[in-house]
Amino acid sequence: MYRALRQARPDVAHFHDPELIPVGILLRLSGTKVIYDVHEDLPRQILSKPYIPAPLRRPIAGFARALEWLAGRLLTGIVPATPAIAEHFPAGLSVLVQNFPLPGELTAPASSHYAKRPPHFAYVGGISEIRGTGQMVEALQIATADGICLRMAGVFLPAAHRADVEALPGWRNVDFIGWADRPTVATMLGDVRAGLVLFGPYPNHISAQPNKLFEYMGAGLPVIASDFPLWRQIVDGAGCGLLVNPEDPKAIAEAMDWLLNNPDEAEAMGKRGQRAVEEIFNWPSEAKKLVAFYHERLGVPLKPEHSKGIT
Repeated sequence: MYRALRQARPDVAHFHDPELIPVGILLRLSGTKVIYDVHEDLPRQILSKPYIPAPLRRPIAGFARALEWLAGRLLTGIVPATPAIAEHFPAGLSVLVQNFPLPGELTAPASSHYAKRPPHFAYVGGISEIRGTGQMVEALQIATADGICLRMAGVFLPAAHRADVEALPGWRNVDFIGWADRPTVATMLGDVRAGLVLFGPYPNHISAQPNKLFEYMGAGLPVIASDFPLWRQIVDGAGCGLLVNPEDPKAIAEAMDWLLNNPDEAEAMGKRGQRAVEEIFNWPSEAKKLVAFYHERLGVPLKPEHSKGIT
C-alpha cells in the first residue's frame, strides 16, 4: 500500500482502516497530507475480539491507544465518527463527522398502511453473536403475536455463526434474505413494523452510534434498541422507540408484542424518528463539516460553491 501511494503521489490520502496507521504516518513524513477517518473505538473494540486471547487483549488495546495517540499528533487531520471517539484526539486537529444517513435514501413506498403491515420486524447489517442475533431469534419463540417474523438482511460473521442460530426454535420465524443492496433494503423496511438494533453491552458498543439505528428512523420505523445511556438519549429524545436489555429475549419479545398491539403509537414513533433524521441526524449537515475541515487542514479557502449540492 505504501509503495503504491508513493508512486501515485496523491495530494491527500484519506483512510479509515486502523491497520493503515503506520502507512499514514510514513506518508505524512514523506510530505503527503493524511486524514484518518476513525469509525470505531479501536482499543475498546479489541477488548471484545473473541479471536484475541483474553490475557493479550488489554496489552494490545494499550498499544492501539498509543498508536492512535501518535497518529493524532502526526497526521494532518482526524475525523472521528462519534463524540466518544473524538475525546481521544486533539480538538484542534479533528472534526466530529457522524455517520448519519441520507434522508429518504431507505424510504420506499409502503406496501400498505402501517397498521395493516404483517407482524414483521427487520434487522439489517452484520449478523453476529455480539450484535444480538441469538437473542432476537429466541424472542420470536416467546412473542405471542401470530405470524411474527424477523426479516434479516446481511452476512453472518463468522459464517459458522449461522449454524448456531439456525438451531434455535425461533429460526422458523426468520426470513433470511442474505446480502441485500440499498433498494432491496428500502423495500424491505417499507413492509415491516419496526427495526431491531440490539448490540450486546460490550465496551465498543455502549458508546457507538450504529448507522442502522438512524436508517430505521429515516425509513419511518420505530426501533427496538439496546438500553445504553447514549442510545437512550437518542431514542427517548426523539420519542422513536423502545429500549430493552439486549441480553433478555423475553424483554425483546415484550417490546415486539407492545408495538404490534399499539399500532397507532408505533406509527407515531416512526414518524417522530423520521422527522429527527430530517432535522438533525442526517448526512448533508455532517458533509458540510467534512468539506470545511478539508479546506481548513489543506489550507485552501472555503468558497460558498464548495459546499453546494453536498450529498
